[in-house]
Amino acid sequence: MTYILYLITLFAFIVSLIAAVYYFRKYNKIRNRLPDIDGEEELMKPYNLLMQELEQKQQQLKQQSLQHHLLVKAIKLKLWKWDLKRKEIIWEGNLEKGEQGTVVVDVDEHLSHVLPEYRKRIYEAIDGLEKGCSKLIDEEFLYQNADNTLSWRNIYGIIYEYDEGGKPAILIGGTQIIDERKKLESDLRKAKDKAEEANRLKTAFLANMSHEIRTPLNAIVGFSSILADTEDIAEKKEFCNLINHNNALLLKIVDDILDISKIEAGYIDLHPTWFCLSDLIMESATEYRMKAAGRLDIRIHKPGQGYMVELDTKRVKQILNNFLSNALKHTQEGYIDITYGVTEQGIEIKVTDTGCGIPQDKLPVIFERFEKVDSFTQGVGLGLPICKSIAECMGGSIGLTSEVGVGTTVWVTLPCSTAPTPKLYKEKLIDNFYS
Repeated sequence: MTYILYLITLFAFIVSLIAAVYYFRKYNKIRNRLPDIDGEEELMKPYNLLMQELEQKQQQLKQQSLQHHLLVKAIKLKLWKWDLKRKEIIWEGNLEKGEQGTVVVDVDEHLSHVLPEYRKRIYEAIDGLEKGCSKLIDEEFLYQNADNTLSWRNIYGIIYEYDEGGKPAILIGGTQIIDERKKLESDLRKAKDKAEEANRLKTAFLANMSHEIRTPLNAIVGFSSILADTEDIAEKKEFCNLINHNNALLLKIVDDILDISKIEAGYIDLHPTWFCLSDLIMESATEYRMKAAGRLDIRIHKPGQGYMVELDTKRVKQILNNFLSNALKHTQEGYIDITYGVTEQGIEIKVTDTGCGIPQDKLPVIFERFEKVDSFTQGVGLGLPICKSIAECMGGSIGLTSEVGVGTTVWVTLPCSTAPTPKLYKEKLIDNFYS
């Protein structure tokens, strides 16, 4: 492009010289014919005006050339001329190094650095120019640099010259490195996806909350009204139990909402303390044994050695209780096994049930918010997602395997410091549980 501007400038300068010679000769002829005329300056006015106008045009041309050069430099566009017949690209400088000067490269060698799927599109664009299907090239592509890194580039081109047969012979255009733009586009897509996911979660949240909160509230209000009208002691006791049960459900929903809010804000309270892992397992197992009311056997597979661990007791128990709660909901008969132990990294807790199991198509989304095995199960579908977030916040991991009609196993591993529990203390805890 700059080369073309230089040619135009040279052409204008030659025209000005020819015009100057022409008017100078014309002036001499007139002067020779009119030797008596005074006022040489009057005769020179047309010539002087012409020279001033020519000088102004030259200055304008220089200004335009400078503006063009600065603009190309500002947008980091490297200009080139592509000879389709000789299969050469003449660059104005080195695109990677930003060097000045002219560089001639072979087309096929240059395009060999373009990733295949993008190289095909560039050749198709050139073919479209030659067939007259298009007048411009505007393609984005990934280019492999000399150091084997990849960079995004944008090529722009237009037909500059045709051959005798009317086919494109020379293209002119430019290439621009657009890594920053592509990164911005990627960030915008991620932000858009995040916003859409947040909107989806909000909709799901409202849809679930409207049902899950209303259900225990209706029970609490309804049984409270009936409780005031009955005199039967047995009925009062039954209604109180139902109210307490629905209070617990409502409290669990509120706790889940608060936990998910903290997770969204990126803030989860963790207060590690030393505690006996066997003690915590026994407490939760005892609690859920009472809730099972004898219809299920909750079994504990204890390690050979008890351990003290340094973790947040509340959060560990929250994860275990959620595992047991889910197992109890989906297991009508059989057993629930709790297996725990110490690994090289910390502890592992595993809960296995003989329940209905989870369909295979549900497994990939089981840890996503508001996902439930079926719509008839109580809960808002936040338990496992919260457990996953807590485990990850503690540096651990969580997983699940399941088979319909066989049962489900869910586990969590948490890194922590451990120390053996005194044998006498461990045996006392086990004796108390099984007695």
